[in-house]
Amino acid sequence: MNRRRTSLAGSPVLIGAATALIALVAVVLSYNANKGLPFITTYDINAQVADAKKLTTSVDVRIGGKRVGQVSEITPKRAKEGNRYRYYSELKLKLDKTIADLPVDTKLRVRPKSIIGAKFVELYPGTSKQTIKAGGTIKEAATSASVDLDEVTGLFDANLRRSYRTVIKEAANGFAGRGASLNEGLDALPATLSSGSTFLRTLSATQTQLGRFVRGLDSAMAALQPTAPDLGRLFVAAVPTLKALGEEGDKVGETIQLTPSVEAATQSASRVAAPVLRDAAELAKELRPGVRQLPETVDALHQVAVKGIPVLKRAPVLGTQLQSTLRTVNGTLQRPSFADSMTLLTPTLQNLLPALQSFVPQQVKCNYVGLFARNATSAGGSGDENGNWLRIGLVLNTNQTLRTTTADPNLHYQVYPDNDPGGCAVGNETYRPGVQTIGRVPGQTSAGNQATSAPAGTPKGPR
Repeated sequence: MNRRRTSLAGSPVLIGAATALIALVAVVLSYNANKGLPFITTYDINAQVADAKKLTTSVDVRIGGKRVGQVSEITPKRAKEGNRYRYYSELKLKLDKTIADLPVDTKLRVRPKSIIGAKFVELYPGTSKQTIKAGGTIKEAATSASVDLDEVTGLFDANLRRSYRTVIKEAANGFAGRGASLNEGLDALPATLSSGSTFLRTLSATQTQLGRFVRGLDSAMAALQPTAPDLGRLFVAAVPTLKALGEEGDKVGETIQLTPSVEAATQSASRVAAPVLRDAAELAKELRPGVRQLPETVDALHQVAVKGIPVLKRAPVLGTQLQSTLRTVNGTLQRPSFADSMTLLTPTLQNLLPALQSFVPQQVKCNYVGLFARNATSAGGSGDENGNWLRIGLVLNTNQTLRTTTADPNLHYQVYPDNDPGGCAVGNETYRPGVQTIGRVPGQTSAGNQATSAPAGTPKGPR
């Protein structure tokens, strides 16, 4: 018995199932078409735009008019800058692998596709050798957007349209009957535009710093805004002045005609004066420290003047007395005995010089005269009801006071003023038992006078 072969065409159930499967696959592919077809690798990058311009997902991404991908996702973002937040939109672009590794200086622009509001994204590849890796981002500084038609037409609201009608009406009245003057103005327009191009180039130069001027002007206008009513009254009050200038139109015109020559002379003078002004600025910077001290100096000079005026008032009397004194000194110098005295003074000073060379360092560094005066007054400054008595410790060791054949085992004597160079050892020597030495003890170093305090209960007074 032969079994019949079953075919797909002969089974309505199989045909229906295959049709449903094909339809399901088509629906899934259509639903995911905005995110790219499955099993197709893409070159995915991101882009930051300040304004997404009502973009929607699945819009085209083009390079030179050719579609190279689509926008798969649009996400609003914000970034904190200081104390404020900056809002922007992040676009996720799915691009063909054929344009992978775009240069890092690639630019992006959101452009209108038609006048009804459709958009697309245009990429402008750069020339850098570095590329945007997959998942990289085109920064907001490299993105822009075209102005939409509705944004332009939206500017012409009722007030603006009314203002335009007023301007056109008044301009028509102004041009009426002035056709010849208008033609002359049009004839001079090319030369004016040629000169104006030079002016605009100068105005747009970096050295001109037009941006800083505009910001400064804006700050000035903001500062003047609270005084707007007063400024209005000022302009009203200026009407008579402006009217007087109008009556003197010819002279004002002559003044304006002379302005270019004055400006040229000013420019020439400014070129000459520029080095002088720079030097003056440097001089002013160098004078700043002295200027800061000037108030104190002026005050000190004032005090000198106040105290010096009485002295100067007595100066004539002093001058008279000084004159008689100088005459006496002059007579003394003329005497023969003065020359003999000077001759005898020279060997005297020469003999005194070694003593001064020895005494001066000891006095200046060690204050031996002061120490002697202090110790002398201290020695006789104590006593009882019977009177003062000297506090002098006597040396009672017979080996040191009497002649003997054996030396004192504790002999220690430093000859005054045999000190260490630059030191003050007298009165500050370290006593070393068992040292039998006359003169400076070898290895002994100078010491400073130790600071002492009075015993408790001693009344305060000059020390």
